Amino acid sequence: MKSFYALLLVSVFSIPQAFAQAVNDEDISNRVNQAIINNDNLSSSDVLVVSINGYVMLAGQVLSDDLKQEASVTAAFASMNIRRLINELEVVDALDTSFAASDQAILDQIIDVIPELSPATMPVIHNGVVHLMGQVTRDEGSTVANAISRMDGVKNIRISYEYIQ
Repeated sequence: MKSFYALLLVSVFSIPQAFAQAVNDEDISNRVNQAIINNDNLSSSDVLVVSINGYVMLAGQVLSDDLKQEASVTAAFASMNIRRLINELEVVDALDTSFAASDQAILDQIIDVIPELSPATMPVIHNGVVHLMGQVTRDEGSTVANAISRMDGVKNIRISYEYIQ
């Protein structure tokens, strides 16, 4: 299920070629995701890996602070092409995926609005928290964040943009 959302987001919000870096985001995401899966301590965690221009975000849920830290270390060793690692994993008592439908509803709202505001924005949604990634100007980033903040179901917005200009 998490790979479906990642693929959907990447296909809907692709970064324009003008912003492309000398990194292969698909390769980075695949390597980090495989390293997380192969790590016996993390294999049952709910970790979504997204890479945009070498900025790698870990979103989802883990059962302890130690596992959150282990996910960062695992990701860092998985690929030498990571420019920045953003660990947004939530530490919880028990994994919960009951929010998938509400996250999809938020994504549907974003799909209707964001492409015209900022085609360079890549949203990652987990449990009502919208993480914004991509290369944007500060004005563009503010416009997108303001639009998303007014959407139904959004609990919080976390910005991990790479600002240009």
